[in-house]
This record gives sequence, structure tokens and C-alpha cells, in this order.
Amino acid sequence: MSNTTEETEIESNPFGQAPGTVVHEEQTEEYGLQIIISDDEMAAMVSLLPKAGKECTLTPTQLVTLLSQAGVEDGIDMAAIEAVCRFAAKGRDQRHVVIASTLPPEPGSDAWLEIKIRTGADHQVNFEEDAEGHIDLYTLNLFTCVQPDEEIAILHPAEYGRGSSTVTGKVLAPVQGKELELRLGEGVRVEDDGCRFISELCGRVDYSENTLSVSEDYIIHGDVDLEIGNINFPGFTYVRGDVLDSFDIRSIKGIEIGGAVGNSYLISDGDVTIGSMSGRDEGLIRCGGTLKANYLNGVTVEALGDVVVANEIRNCHIKSAGMILIKSGVISGGECVALKGIETKDVGATAGVATRLCSGVYFPEMDRLQMLKAKQKSLAIQNEFIKHCLGPLTKKADQEKNKKSTTKKRLQILTERLELVKTMQNEVKKELNNFVFEDHEGNAKINVHRLLREKVVISLDSVTEEIRFEQYGPLSVIADILNNRLYMGEYSPLTVAADEMVILDEEDTAPPPSDDDLV
Repeated sequence: MSNTTEETEIESNPFGQAPGTVVHEEQTEEYGLQIIISDDEMAAMVSLLPKAGKECTLTPTQLVTLLSQAGVEDGIDMAAIEAVCRFAAKGRDQRHVVIASTLPPEPGSDAWLEIKIRTGADHQVNFEEDAEGHIDLYTLNLFTCVQPDEEIAILHPAEYGRGSSTVTGKVLAPVQGKELELRLGEGVRVEDDGCRFISELCGRVDYSENTLSVSEDYIIHGDVDLEIGNINFPGFTYVRGDVLDSFDIRSIKGIEIGGAVGNSYLISDGDVTIGSMSGRDEGLIRCGGTLKANYLNGVTVEALGDVVVANEIRNCHIKSAGMILIKSGVISGGECVALKGIETKDVGATAGVATRLCSGVYFPEMDRLQMLKAKQKSLAIQNEFIKHCLGPLTKKADQEKNKKSTTKKRLQILTERLELVKTMQNEVKKELNNFVFEDHEGNAKINVHRLLREKVVISLDSVTEEIRFEQYGPLSVIADILNNRLYMGEYSPLTVAADEMVILDEEDTAPPPSDDDLV
């Protein structure tokens, strides 16, 4: 059935159905010719049908002329034209053979954003090697912390591609690449006609979902481990999970950790909030604001604000320029030093572990004074040791005739070292002589709500005393400087200064005499 239909179509139209517009058609004694241009005018086709018993003498030049007369100007394929004429001369029918074609315009490059710093999106690790060739496997340097006015990205605009034309000579304009739908988030400004992006904040660059921003917050949705590494960030760091052992966080504006922290370093100029921390006597928290935690064990803390712990401080060394507050727990073991008072439920350890409490002291000044005294002692030891070594070396050097001997070289080094030690001794002595404790509004007071155990050492003002018998609260402990003792008074909140409390004489605090005593 289909063969019969095709034969019928060929008999009625020997060229077949045209795949476009017929622009030229002719019948000669030798052949039938049809030229077709596609609907998009990107191609020209020819059908050349030799007649039976006739020799087709159409030459390529003649066919090109016919194409020109039909309006075909560009993209002519001479090899295809020659093949059509050659096969037609042999009596073969040629139908809808493409003899001219052009390509559509080439689109240009799409617009793209060149990020000039590392954002961490690719999780590419960038280990750094120190001067000795050691690599810190805990510091991954996943992203760059940018500073204000730092260039962070450059926008490369979309470009135009190459133009083209149809086979009829119509000019097709070049196509421009796709524009980038870039959105700006916080902390970014634009310069150079929208092509250059500058950071306005100190923080981390984020480029996601075509949005470029700089954030002062660094959020870790899981744990700080080998995939995250040590953190050194100028903004605020928030960790939803835990911080594993030996991973450190330095974040200038603050740190908040939802889970537990191991023997790590947490350092910030702002507040620090954590779930709990078991530092195994190696963990360190140093913050310029307030520290909040549920539990601390084996941790050294230096806070310029308050230290607020919900449950327990165990075997820690806590220093606060504010208050140390344990809401419903105990201070057991270690040492706590505060400027504005200490308040806890219980104090002391049942196993007799030493627990020291000191209040009314501004620890940065005290630490500086202790450091100067330790340095003075160390320099004095060095001075004596060098002098002890110089005597025998001087005698031995005088006996040697060689001016460049090893002994004389060593003598010269020790002499120079002695002069340096003396200079350092003078500087330390001068600073110690001029050292003055500044006036800080403190509160030499300790509040205990339930139990103050024995063997707890308390220092308030100039009074230091070890508790020999358990004391039951609620009570407030202050210094009775006149009698050089600790005074266990009636409880009052830390908002009441120790100087405002009335110290009763022992006679006033003694129980009233019984009837037997009167008899």
C-alpha cells in the first residue's frame, strides 16, 4: 500500500514533497531541476533528475549560477555541487541534496562570578607548613577570613558570540551569553559599575543560591572534628554539636557551643556559652565577657565577665573579673578567684581534695604581679649561674694563647648574656617598684547556700583561713580584718557589699545563757 502511494506521488511530482520553499524549478530535455530553501533559510537543497536516455550535461558552474539567481549567496558547498552533477551525468537521480548551508550564530560566554578568596564551599583543605616543616593536621584553613575593604569577587559580564547569516545572505546578529542573576546579601558593597565586590565586614564570605554576602557568624551544624578543624574566626562562632578533644576555637566576637567540649582551647573577646567541658586539666577558656556553662571539670578559665555554671565546678582553676555563680551545684577541688564575689550551693570535696576560694581580687593585676616576681627570681638564678661559670672560664681563657679559641668564644657569649640578664633585672625591678593595684570595685564575699565543708581554704582581703569544721548555710563569709579571721554572717545577696555587712562580736553571736549557767 505504501509503495503504491510513493509511486503515485513520484509520478505526479517526481521531485517529491519539498522540505522547504521551492525557489526554482525547471524541466529541460536532459533533466528536471528543483532548488529548495529551508524554512529557516539556513540550508539550500537541490533535486536533479536526469531523463531516461538523455545525457545530463549540467555543470557545477551552471548550477552555481542557478543558485545565485534563486537568491542563494552564502554557505555554498562546491564539493556537494560537483558530486550532484557527477552522479546526474551517470543517470542517477539526486533528490533534496544539501548544497549550501550556514551555521546559527554562536552564543557568547555567560556571565560568571570570580571569587577571589576561599569560601569553604568546596571543602578543599589547605594545610600550612611551619618553618621546621611540620604540618598541623588540625588546622585545615577551609576558608579565608576577610577584612573590611577587601576585594572578594569580580563579576565577568556576559559576552557576545559570533554572528552569522542565512544562505540567502540575511545577517544574523551575534547572541549574547546569559546574564548572572546575582543578589547581594549583607556586608558587601559594589564598585566599578557593578563588577567589583568589596567586603564591608570582618567575617566569612558565603556564595550560595546566587547570593553573595559576608557574615560575622560562623555556624557549624555538627561537631568540630577533622572535617572542620581548628577555628580562627573574627566574628561569632556557633557550634550546634560537640567540640572534640584537641580542637581549638578562637572567635573574637563570641562562642556558643550546644554540646560538650573536650580538652580544647576556647578563646574570645566576647561571651562564651557551652554545654559542658571536661578538659582533663588541659582545657582552657579565655573570654573577654561572661562564661556560661552547665558543668566544668579540669578546666582553666580566665573571664573578664561573670562565670555562671548551672551544676558543678570540679577541679578547675577559675578566674573572674566579675562574679562566680553556681546556681544549684558545688565547687569541688581547684581554685576560684573572683573580683565581685562567689556564690554557690556547696563548697568542698568529700575526699579531702583541696579547694581554694578567693574574692575581691582583680586577677589580671595579681597574675601580672606574680609573673614579675617569678621572672625576678628566674633572672636572679641565671645571674648567679653565669657568674659561677665565668670565674673558671676567665682563668682558662687567660692561659690560652689562641685569641679565637672555643673557651674565649664561650666566655664572650656568657658575658653578653650576663649583661642582658642585668638589663632585664633592672627593668623588672623598676616595674615592681612602680607596681600599684588600681582601684577596682570588688566584693570580698562568699555566699554558701547549704554546706561549707572542712579543708576549704578561703582568702578575703588580708585574711586567709582553712575551714576546720563544716558550716551550714545559708551564710555569707567576709573578712574580719580587725580580728584577722573569717566571719560567718547571716546570708545576704552579692549585691550587698562585704563592707556594708555588720560584724558582730563573738559575745553577740554566742547563744544566750541557760538557767544552769545562771545558778
